[in-house]
Amino acid sequence: MQDHSRTRYVEPLFLIGLATVYVVRRLIAEVNQLNGMIGLSASGNGISAGTYWPDLGNYDHTLNNNIPLILGVGLFLGAWAAFHYLAYPRLSEEMGSRTGWLYVGLTIVLLLSSAFVYHYLKLHVRYKQLETGDIYGLQAYSLYRKRTVLADAIGLGILLATYEIIRGYYAYLSDKTQQESLPVLRVVGYLLISGITVLLVFFAMDLHLPPTLWQGTFRDILQILGLGIQVHFFQSFIYRTILSKSADLRTVSPYTLGVFLLAVLAATTVIWEAGTQFYYHALDPIITFSAIVVLCSAAIAYGRRVLNREKLVLQTQISAKSAELSSLRAQINPHFLFNALNSLYATALKENSEKTADGIQKLGDMMRFMLQENNRDRIPLDKEVEYLHNYIDIQRMRVDETHPIEIRVNIQQPNREIYLAPMLLTPFVENAFKHGISLRNPSWIFITLTLDATKLYFKVHNSRHPRPAESTDPEREQSGVGLDNVRKRLELIYPGRHTLDIQQSEQDYFVSLTLVYW
Repeated sequence: MQDHSRTRYVEPLFLIGLATVYVVRRLIAEVNQLNGMIGLSASGNGISAGTYWPDLGNYDHTLNNNIPLILGVGLFLGAWAAFHYLAYPRLSEEMGSRTGWLYVGLTIVLLLSSAFVYHYLKLHVRYKQLETGDIYGLQAYSLYRKRTVLADAIGLGILLATYEIIRGYYAYLSDKTQQESLPVLRVVGYLLISGITVLLVFFAMDLHLPPTLWQGTFRDILQILGLGIQVHFFQSFIYRTILSKSADLRTVSPYTLGVFLLAVLAATTVIWEAGTQFYYHALDPIITFSAIVVLCSAAIAYGRRVLNREKLVLQTQISAKSAELSSLRAQINPHFLFNALNSLYATALKENSEKTADGIQKLGDMMRFMLQENNRDRIPLDKEVEYLHNYIDIQRMRVDETHPIEIRVNIQQPNREIYLAPMLLTPFVENAFKHGISLRNPSWIFITLTLDATKLYFKVHNSRHPRPAESTDPEREQSGVGLDNVRKRLELIYPGRHTLDIQQSEQDYFVSLTLVYW
């Protein structure tokens, strides 16, 4: 992940600065507006402006104008901070995080408090007019209603969620650019963050929120943003919960499908009703917009699945080409190596060193497997098993009866043709012999491979002898590379068809691989 520490400090300062500019500008504008209304009302009747102040009754400009705006904006910034720094990071890691949802609750409380404080304390000033249209004074009035507070809190939540989604896309593009060095992603990220920055600056410098959010053009904007937020979250739900398991909707449980449709209907109803401040109850627009959300979410999720599948195919091809290139590099002058092994084998037989000759023969078989079989997409399981036996036999030659080492191997021979990707099992055995054998301490390695009609079960359990920090082992820096390679190959070749469980302690190391091969 890219280091966003600088943004972490700049972003809140930038938003607080914009909020301060907006509040100061609006406070000055409202003072000027009030003074203008008093002057116009007085000039129309030729009466002193001070005559109209008593008409405002208990109106206090500080209490009923300045404080509501400052507190409302401050509480909204608090809601943003709670969601941005507390709720969002936890829910990004784990959607079911209880702490994350508690912070979402805190965000909702702060949004409700922001709308409540503003509308409860805020008094607006308007003209008093005769039936003829003549102005004869001023009066203060309140827009405080429980429905208005709830509707505006929902509107503020939509604005907050929109900002977080855009901010999240920018962070994703920034990280992706760093990982894959794609200039086009950098340009898109800059355009995205520049657009939202210019929009926020323009709003703080020149625009005002309406007295209640769901009015006129702003109402249409909030409804469009609300639909966009629904599509963003529901397409993710479809992609992760439904399409990740199966592309066939007939396999989706009715419970999951019912929960999804109810969630869409509930979210659309809340947004639509907020747009009318909970006075409008027609079902037609709610059903229409719910259908739009479902169709758009499903289309985007399916598109993501197709693109991800193509990406997976490309990654598999790249991995195969990389393995092929490595194999070609290993095949430099292989005839010389095999001729040398044959010479050593003949010499060992002449000197009656049958054990050495047997080891050389097994090593030759292993090298032939690496050069000929390892390049294929699939190989028979018995070939992999034969390679395992040869490797284990050569490793047994390292120890003798005087060493307290126990090696137990239980490998079930397949009774039919079973194919799997090559070199998926061997790295675990290599790791066991590398870290599980000590000529000074009691050691043990247990290897088990069993089969049933559709699955392969492979387990390696070994003692563990961590090497001292001052060890000069040339492969020390490469430790774990083979296992990481196996993990990636399993994810690419057997997605959703394998389970890899690795457990370790200071004394032992355990690997369990379950693979669906049919």
